[in-house]
Amino acid sequence: MKIKERTESKELIILRAVDSRKNLNYEEEKHFFNIEKGFLGEKQFDEWLQPVLNDRILLPDMQFMRNSNFTQIDTILLTSQLNYLFEVKNYEGDFILEGDNLNRTDGIDFKNPLIQMKRNEPLVRNVFQSLGCNIPIVSLAVFVNPYFHLYNAPKNLPIIYPAQLPRFIEKINQKPSQLNKTQIDLAKKLVSRTLAENPYERLPVYKYEELKKGIVCPFCGWFYRSYSRVLKCESCNGKEDSLIAVLRSLEEFRLLFPDRRLSVSQAFDWCGIIKDKKTIKNILSKHFNLIKLGKASYYDDLN
Repeated sequence: MKIKERTESKELIILRAVDSRKNLNYEEEKHFFNIEKGFLGEKQFDEWLQPVLNDRILLPDMQFMRNSNFTQIDTILLTSQLNYLFEVKNYEGDFILEGDNLNRTDGIDFKNPLIQMKRNEPLVRNVFQSLGCNIPIVSLAVFVNPYFHLYNAPKNLPIIYPAQLPRFIEKINQKPSQLNKTQIDLAKKLVSRTLAENPYERLPVYKYEELKKGIVCPFCGWFYRSYSRVLKCESCNGKEDSLIAVLRSLEEFRLLFPDRRLSVSQAFDWCGIIKDKKTIKNILSKHFNLIKLGKASYYDDLN
């Protein structure tokens, strides 16, 4: 059962949008790559868990602030006997575990999920107990990438390796679990306590003037070259209804620049390929609320 869907974070959406419109610096590019790959790995693990969800509850991307301490859990699985906390990693390559350090054999240092789990579990247990739930908690690190290998790892570590995933899912499925109102209420209360945004997100540095203007193809990130009823991407041959594309592009602008007002001139400049301001004004009038301030009039939330 799903009570909460996994969605792309604001951080990832902004990184992707800015990456399409300017060159990120090295650190920003690396962070974007890690965030994107991590999200894909979490989605992949969600798919692995599908067979067990008839009598269990999946809670993805849960973020809590408890006594000024922030914690983020990739996936929580509620069952009638155990509550699982999963730290999901989409790491790729050969790794070595040396004490608390997790390093790829090319010398690059990676976050050790076991350290994250050790820190997160007592905080999450405190949240559960505050809601009257004392069911035991099991924390596990899950490596989903089939091209991951870890050397020097003791057998008793709370780790699920890619080749072990089918057996692990089967093991969960074999344990009896029956949903009841108490579990469903607990899930809803946990969701209500989840932070909508990560207070420690790392956003790229960007200015309006340095971003390339235009409408980006959602399939490949290329820019459409011309405007018509149906937009066609010259890079991937993807097609998109022009209205959907414009509304998506305007919402991207509002996310990137929440302090800028969405006027006709502003929307016309941002979209780039629209032939005349009358077209953009018609779209804004039909789909946004007009805030009348004379020459300073602008458009607010979607209708």
